[in-house]
Amino acid sequence: MIAGLIGLCLLGFFVHRAGINSITQNIFQLGWAFLVVVALGGLRFLVRAAAWIRCLEGNHSLSLSNVFQAMIVGDTLGNLTPFSLIISEPTKAIFLSKQEPISRTLPALAVENFLYTVSALLVIITGLLSFFLMFQLPERLWLTSTIILCVLIFVVSLIHWLIWNQVHIVHTTMEWLREHGVARRLISKFGIQLKEIEKTIHSLYPRTWSRLLPVAILELFFHVLAIIEIFLILYVISDQTPTLLDAFILESTNRFIAVVFKFVPMRIGIDEAGTGLLAEFLNFGTSVGVTLALVRKGRMLVWMCAGIASLVRRGLPLNQSFRTKTQSIALTIMARAPIGSPAPKTRLSDAIKETSDRRRLYTAFLKDTVAICRTVTGTTLCLAHTSSESNEWFSSVNIESHEALPQRGKHLGERQHNVFLDLFAAGFKAVVLVGSDLPTLPRSYLNKAVEKLQQNTVILGPSSDGGYYLIALTLPEPDANMPDLFSDIRWSTEFALEDTKAAAVRAGYQVTLLPEWYDVDDAKGLQKLQREFKDSAKTTAAHETKKVLKQILQNQDS
Repeated sequence: MIAGLIGLCLLGFFVHRAGINSITQNIFQLGWAFLVVVALGGLRFLVRAAAWIRCLEGNHSLSLSNVFQAMIVGDTLGNLTPFSLIISEPTKAIFLSKQEPISRTLPALAVENFLYTVSALLVIITGLLSFFLMFQLPERLWLTSTIILCVLIFVVSLIHWLIWNQVHIVHTTMEWLREHGVARRLISKFGIQLKEIEKTIHSLYPRTWSRLLPVAILELFFHVLAIIEIFLILYVISDQTPTLLDAFILESTNRFIAVVFKFVPMRIGIDEAGTGLLAEFLNFGTSVGVTLALVRKGRMLVWMCAGIASLVRRGLPLNQSFRTKTQSIALTIMARAPIGSPAPKTRLSDAIKETSDRRRLYTAFLKDTVAICRTVTGTTLCLAHTSSESNEWFSSVNIESHEALPQRGKHLGERQHNVFLDLFAAGFKAVVLVGSDLPTLPRSYLNKAVEKLQQNTVILGPSSDGGYYLIALTLPEPDANMPDLFSDIRWSTEFALEDTKAAAVRAGYQVTLLPEWYDVDDAKGLQKLQREFKDSAKTTAAHETKKVLKQILQNQDS
């Protein structure tokens, strides 16, 4: 509120200094060109909406139109209040929560925001350097600007390093707070969700040029559109012919103001003061600079009205978004320990000779499968594993010790049966069991399995070799026994799926089938995986598997 009042005083001072008559004349001179300014502003929202979508991994149900509306709604609330990003970014994810869960959209938005910040920092640094070279500035101003830039560079670099190296800063901080008795109630209420979001951000962060480059181009194009907007306004209202360098310096200053004074509602007075002073430096005059800021504020108001209209029309599904859900569905990965004996993936020995390479590849499978499963909303992740001498390998696939469950039983059917029994006994109302050699399994298939859960129904995901990659059940009714779905099954044959379907019918259960997928458990499955990786436009997941497989094949060829 204090910042807003100071901003209003600045606005009044600079409007008086520039002259109301001059500003009014400039605004009337702009005329119909204001519609172009509004259109450019909308195009900038559209560009960032496209960048946000590009940061989502795998299949999704979002359209560019929906994401565009979410962008303007979030920015509207962020600009109207002093809370800025604290309210604008969650609002964007909440607005889309009926199409995609917040656990998917918010981490992707965090990644997009970081990449936008990097692009904005690049514009700020380049613009200020250009400005310093054009004018001989006082030494004190040089020093102040340099310190601010160094701080911004340090903060962005630190965030990048933390995400790139997958440092779990949120988890570490919460554990420290818990040990020291700070905010224990809040941590117990929101701790799991925050840790899940942090892990999802790590998995979504672009680590290949094929993912990073399109987002980077979109973010830079956002700034190009802003430069065009400034150039157009100056060209129409100023007697002095502007250059693209003038527009670029003004935009870099505007980005700097937007970063530093984000907490000031609509940056009232701040934009006018900064742009007015800089325009005077550039010989356009204070009135042109203040008019430029007011015109851009007018464009902002137009889109804020559109945001309010979208908010009134659709509303925010707050109850759906913030309601604490009991995550009563256990999404469980059936896994073998990648260490110890026997080594996993022996059927891949024809294609991958070295045992150590097969262990590395299987670890990559597990890591990518965990990353996919973590982002399925309304579920609790569990890793059902075979016993090994050490459980240190959990951290290599991003699994916490409390998320692990030892398998019990001598053969696969008995182990699956006991996993269901153990998880139902632990209080889960439904269990979705999925294989561990599915690094590119579409997340939508897992979402469908969760959506189709119902009493007396077995959900099966058929695999192309005649088995199944997923089986799901709800907790049997109090007077009913666990259905026998795992006896007399011809495991590891083309009849496993049909035998399981027949067992479900004998138990009085209905069978619901998901789309077919494939296991990577032999040379044929590995070939399918390689073909899928070649289609980079189609495959955006399984970054760890792609990287490890490429290294293994290169080493074998050499």
